[in-house]
Parts: sequence; C-alpha cells; structure tokens
Amino acid sequence: MSKFAKILEYVLLAVGVVIIALFYFQNGSGQFALSNLADVLSSTTLVDGLLWWVYALIVLAIALILVLACIATFGNKKSIKSTGLVLVLAVVLVVASYFLASGNPVAVNVAEQPSATTFKMTDTILILTYILFVGVIVSLLGGIVMNAIKKR
Repeated sequence: MSKFAKILEYVLLAVGVVIIALFYFQNGSGQFALSNLADVLSSTTLVDGLLWWVYALIVLAIALILVLACIATFGNKKSIKSTGLVLVLAVVLVVASYFLASGNPVAVNVAEQPSATTFKMTDTILILTYILFVGVIVSLLGGIVMNAIKKR
C-alpha cells in the first residue's frame, strides 16, 4: 500500500473514532458526559450523526474511486474501455439499489422519526452493501475454484 493510502486510512480512522465518540457522549445541552447515556441513546442525535458520517465516507469513497480511476486511465490508454465498463457497472449498481430501496419507516422507539429521504438513502446503501458483499463472496469462491482447477 502506498504511503498516501496509509496516511489517508489512518486519518479516516481517527476522524471516525472522534465523531463516534462525540456523538456517543453528547447530551442535550451540547456538553459531553457519561451521566446522560440513556438520554443520548434514546435521541436521534446519535443516529443522525452516524448516518451523516456514513454518507460522507461513501461520497469520499466514490470520489476517490473516480479520481484514482481517471489517474490510472490517463497513465494507460488501453485501460479506458475497462475503466469505463467499471464506472458504468458502479452507476448501474447504485441506481438499481436506489430503485430496490423501499424507504419504509422502521418501527423503533424514537420520538422523532427520520425523513423519508433518510430512509430511502439508508435502504439504498444497505442494499448496495448486500450486493457488493455477495459479489465479494462469489469472487472469492470463484478464485478458489479457478486456482484449484488450474493446479490440476
């Protein structure tokens, strides 16, 4: 892994830990204390903050994928076709996940329910995560099978 990628990984990890800690220990007055843990867990401040952090990470990941793909494409003209296919596949997966997302509210004990847009985006990201997880498992199993066949 390159030095830039390692630094970026550590920075994102540190920011994630700080944001989770801040939203986890925040009370209604804006001060941070362990004494109001029940109030924090029953409010939507924690959930909203974590959801926005997840949205930010997803947007950052997509932006980095696009930027790094463009850099790799300009370095190798033969990879334009494959990079274009990967980008089209990514867009198709995101659009398909969006249309598969129901956006229905979840029955939880929260005083103020998130908006329908929040439910739709959360469902979209969850469905996209499930699709990518299945893709990773299929790729791993396919690679194992292909290596076993080649070694015979």
